[in-house]
Amino acid sequence: MEAFFQRIIAFFLSVIAFLTGLFGINKPVQYAYGANARQRVNLMLPQKAENTTVGLILFIHGGAWISGDMSSYNDALKSAAKLGYAAAALNYRYISDDIHCAELLDDIDAALATVKETAAKKNITINKVLLTGASAGAHLSLLYAYSRAKTAPITPAAVVSNCGPTQLSDPAFITGNAMGGTDAMLDLAGKLVGVKLTQEEYRTKTGNYSAWLAAADQASPVSYVNADTVPTVIAHGEKDAIVPYANAVLLDAKLTEAGVRHDFVSFPNSGHELGGDPECSARVYDLLIEYAQTYLK
Repeated sequence: MEAFFQRIIAFFLSVIAFLTGLFGINKPVQYAYGANARQRVNLMLPQKAENTTVGLILFIHGGAWISGDMSSYNDALKSAAKLGYAAAALNYRYISDDIHCAELLDDIDAALATVKETAAKKNITINKVLLTGASAGAHLSLLYAYSRAKTAPITPAAVVSNCGPTQLSDPAFITGNAMGGTDAMLDLAGKLVGVKLTQEEYRTKTGNYSAWLAAADQASPVSYVNADTVPTVIAHGEKDAIVPYANAVLLDAKLTEAGVRHDFVSFPNSGHELGGDPECSARVYDLLIEYAQTYLK
């Protein structure tokens, strides 16, 4: 009886495999872009004829730069590929005493190069990318699109930020943060920017404070806003207890001052997870599609 059921299961699996190939229903394929076990990217290419050019939507996971995984975006990759885009999500190295923000941006560089080369082998050209993510992933999306637009393997064309930190030196991000106390946040920020700072140095603005402040500014997306900054969608909860809402307000003001096309969607009833305003979530999704259709041509 067990053997019979095994044959039945095998039959259905073969049918599923046939239908998957017939209708182009596939799943992300994982590629290594570096030697570290975290340096992996999931990629889905659209079901299009060869010798075509498509845009890429790149999803970057959150997790305070020390946790999270690209697999959380598997469904999003499938949706994006069905719309005719190449779609990718990457794992980046977690920050530590030796790995900082610049290395995470290097990971995005390497992942994009791998995506571009992989698509080219299938006679698909990827010339533009829209970056999006949540929290730490949104921070990296903004920072990469703003600071490496001219050197990226695939040109950043737009970015969609969901509760992304934009100014790491904001006192509200360091003190009174729901993630942890001041010491914990200074340790996290120190690993991110590559400059350690004690609470006493932070309070008195002595010791490593000046170096830490300069490094924090260098890792803050608002520091790079200018007239050439890519179009941006900002989504942020007004009750966010992790990334201060003021970070989103500041980015909105900087983009407005620079004359950059952007949309600021404020979630009045939501915290960091953006779960209290479904109509705002729908608006952000619509904007992501609109930006992709407009800027990934």
